[in-house]
Amino acid sequence: MIAPKHPLEQHLELPIPDTRSASIQEIREIQLRSRIPGVVKRFILLDTDTFWQYWWCVPGRILLPEDVELLSSDRPRVESILEKLIWLFGGHCFTKDSARTDEQIPIYDWQDVLTFAQQQGFESFVLDIDFMPLAIKRDHRHSHPTQANTDTTHIAVEPPHWHIEFLQLLPTNGGFEIQQQKTVCSCQIWTGKPFLKHLPSGIASARYDLWVARPLDITQPLWLK
Repeated sequence: MIAPKHPLEQHLELPIPDTRSASIQEIREIQLRSRIPGVVKRFILLDTDTFWQYWWCVPGRILLPEDVELLSSDRPRVESILEKLIWLFGGHCFTKDSARTDEQIPIYDWQDVLTFAQQQGFESFVLDIDFMPLAIKRDHRHSHPTQANTDTTHIAVEPPHWHIEFLQLLPTNGGFEIQQQKTVCSCQIWTGKPFLKHLPSGIASARYDLWVARPLDITQPLWLK
């Protein structure tokens, strides 16, 4: 459950601006000059008592060679955790053109997920993982266009789930960057069925494209703050 140490661990806390206050080019110049990693350690929930750790690519940063080596060496550990989650809950794989409405048939073997990724061209990749806690939101997008927002006719419900995305890396000056025009290739591990419920009728339908949950981003455990 514990992520390995970063070889540039002493540089992880060095000051660096984010994309709201500096350009991506400026951020990367600072990174290369000071050898600041392009990853941070995240903490992901399994339940209220159990966390697991992994290294996460920070948007806008370049990945140093040390980052990529760490991600590659740690991938078997991360995949062994995902393999167990897939076996327990089942997974749903999607591309840009996959149907996301109605019932979906889950798969229970991580190797089938990897085969799916290979079919989309992912022979070499890094994994981006988000944990999404429970979300229950009024959904205006499925109301009749003539209705006011106060007359919402649907409720969207997304149970807790893990969202895994396959990303490709491209060599760049001094390191690697995530391919910007990325191919959509993801696997979602749901702890329940996401659904849209029609308030007047009470009819519910499974939907995997509600997008009402937001990632739980823990880069430092609460008990250490």
